Amino acid sequence: MVYEPGRLRQKSKDIVNARNWGIGIITTLLGIGFFVSEIKRIQALHFDPMDYAYIALLLLTGILIFLWIWATQKELDLLFDWLDPEYYAPPSSIRETILILLYGLVLTALLFSARDPLLYGIVFSVYSATLIPCSIYFNKEVTKSVDLSKCRIDCDLNSPDIANKAKLYLAGVDVLKGYFLDRPMIQRLWAILCVSIFGVIISIYWKLSGNKFAGIVSYGIFFIVILFSEIVIAWWRCVRDDRLRQIQGELDEYSRNEHSH
Repeated sequence: MVYEPGRLRQKSKDIVNARNWGIGIITTLLGIGFFVSEIKRIQALHFDPMDYAYIALLLLTGILIFLWIWATQKELDLLFDWLDPEYYAPPSSIRETILILLYGLVLTALLFSARDPLLYGIVFSVYSATLIPCSIYFNKEVTKSVDLSKCRIDCDLNSPDIANKAKLYLAGVDVLKGYFLDRPMIQRLWAILCVSIFGVIISIYWKLSGNKFAGIVSYGIFFIVILFSEIVIAWWRCVRDDRLRQIQGELDEYSRNEHSH
């Protein structure tokens, strides 16, 4: 069989290493000391809605960082496990390394800026704005990988002995295409950016007026946009994984029958 997913993993080792450096920066900068100091500070707080809004956003931001670490590894693994593009070399220049490291720094800055709604809003807006061109660039690479993988699968589709197996790989590639390229990922990011800018405007009013309610509202805006956007993409990931699991089951059964003959 010509189509052999898995080769892309070795070719992409530079990107994987850059991602690991990004994770290292996040975990190092966060440190145990930061969490210990925040826990002590929170324990000393009197009941103040503004402080509790801060705590809620801080916890959600921590979850966001965890999801970034988990989801990026998961999605890289899926691309490595299902794609086998011909005549394709993954990007591995200093540009990709710098982008990943900057992304890790911005995510870390979100945690440290959570005490101030305006500062958090500015950092979150920068984070949201950065995601758009990065995602467009990533989608271009995924498009190339998907199209070139389909070219290789076409060779196997013409061979009667392995055509059925090739169809399963093609179905898996189509699932990845549906998740990465057909879902409104970029539109989702634009919506997040627009809402975050609105949150910044509210937090500017809080800063100038000292109105605590405006501060709570700005915290609420960032909390809701993060929560809602993560729920949406979590649903997309569940649909993707359910479909891939079914195809993987059929592939495993095909391989088992193939070896038994």
